[in-house]
Amino acid sequence: MIDQDDDDLPDSFMEAMSGVTPLKKGNKQADIQKPVNFIPESTLQARRAAAQKADMGGGAALSEAWVEPIEPEQKLSFSRPGIQQTRMRQLRQGLIEVRYQVDLHGYKVEEARELVYEFLQVSRQKGYSCVRIVHGKSHRTQDRQSTIKSHVNHWLKQLSDVLAFCSAPPSEGGTGSVLVLLKRKQ
Repeated sequence: MIDQDDDDLPDSFMEAMSGVTPLKKGNKQADIQKPVNFIPESTLQARRAAAQKADMGGGAALSEAWVEPIEPEQKLSFSRPGIQQTRMRQLRQGLIEVRYQVDLHGYKVEEARELVYEFLQVSRQKGYSCVRIVHGKSHRTQDRQSTIKSHVNHWLKQLSDVLAFCSAPPSEGGTGSVLVLLKRKQ
């Protein structure tokens, strides 16, 4: 707080403004040029490619934000609200006929993402209700976060066409594959 009388304020203001020159009447806007942002061509190409993938709605729509690490022998299980326990039990026991399968052994994460997305789209278009995805267990992988199994678990939860999934029974691949229950074709 300033300890000055109200009478001293105009004088102190005038003192502070001494040496300041007012703007000319005709010059109301300053000529400010926008800085030229240089964006490397490689960055532009990457942005275009990402935009095209997003427009196609392919596997690029599957998030990679944070993938929960899954242990090699861990059983996977997921179901959307409304899936009956009887149907889930049938899926876990392998009682629902598997109509189609894909094996992801040897694929990189990016390739596997595209393949999983396309596989599920084709399966649904053909009217298959239950399919198998063989992802492997990744026993040899040191960094559990980068395993295909962890990513498949993460991706399947994001797709609205997937009603439920669980690890297959031992006779059908066990914890190295998942059985996926899909929405019916409309």
